[in-house]
Amino acid sequence: MQHSVSRFLVICLLLLAPSPSLAKSGTSFNPITDIHWGEIDFTIEGVCFCPRPPPVFMETGIIVSYWEPFLLLDTSSIAFYSAMLGSSVGGTLTDELGGKNKSSDAVDIANESTFAQSHAFLLPLMAGICDRNDYGTWWSEYDAMWQNDELAALLTPEVSLFANKAMVMACMADAIAANAGWPLDAMPWCVGSGGSAYPMTGHVDNDNIVQANATAAYRMLYKLNRIGMICDPFPLCGCFQTPVWIKSHYKMNVARPDIRDVYPIGRATSTYDSGLNPPYMGAQGSNDEFLWVVYRMQRCCTCCE
Repeated sequence: MQHSVSRFLVICLLLLAPSPSLAKSGTSFNPITDIHWGEIDFTIEGVCFCPRPPPVFMETGIIVSYWEPFLLLDTSSIAFYSAMLGSSVGGTLTDELGGKNKSSDAVDIANESTFAQSHAFLLPLMAGICDRNDYGTWWSEYDAMWQNDELAALLTPEVSLFANKAMVMACMADAIAANAGWPLDAMPWCVGSGGSAYPMTGHVDNDNIVQANATAAYRMLYKLNRIGMICDPFPLCGCFQTPVWIKSHYKMNVARPDIRDVYPIGRATSTYDSGLNPPYMGAQGSNDEFLWVVYRMQRCCTCCE
């Protein structure tokens, strides 16, 4: 009888023990320390003129250009965990939709892949200079297309042209260019050393945790462009939607589980991933939970924002 009671108590303790997802924690985002402010490179280029409705017709301003830290992306192995906040936000013990390394064939380790949830948060730190029509936040847990490769094809019908071995092999050219600092805008289906931008989901055919999470972050950035939540800033007088993204207008730095330098879209994570996949905790946050600061090239006429 005593042994039965003991076993029952042990089972109860195991069931009531905190989930690993709820136990994870980290340092929340700090714009002072986590943003590389020296990358902004604010420049005044000259005078500009923008059309206006009558009776004004034309307005004069100043052309400014700079790299704006405008977006935070976190990628998480566990649903509803936000590296930006350093904690879980809702969800239950059964909400572990994500996972570190998954394999469709448990015997064939070479086929392992990684799945990550992703969250997007706008950063209005430089609002008022070049204001754009960007929108809100995005949580992939509520996005069925992020969970399912077949559903994602509804948003990316061109995937049948690019999601094949030949086109993925072609991405080697983009990888070389990205590592040299110049990602190829003419190859939007590529994310440099991260492989393919398709499918536009959290499933990445790579068991390298850092590289796979970087690819998931690229895909979320591309997705935000595709669905019109980000407005490309390069026209002086306004902005335009880019369902096919312009990669060279963005660069990133990882801020969790530790902070690294800024790099262009597609650079190999092997150049900065030392210490980013610790056994449990990094310098700033939990292992396998990443936060990325995204910088956008802004160029506008100050009269017309």
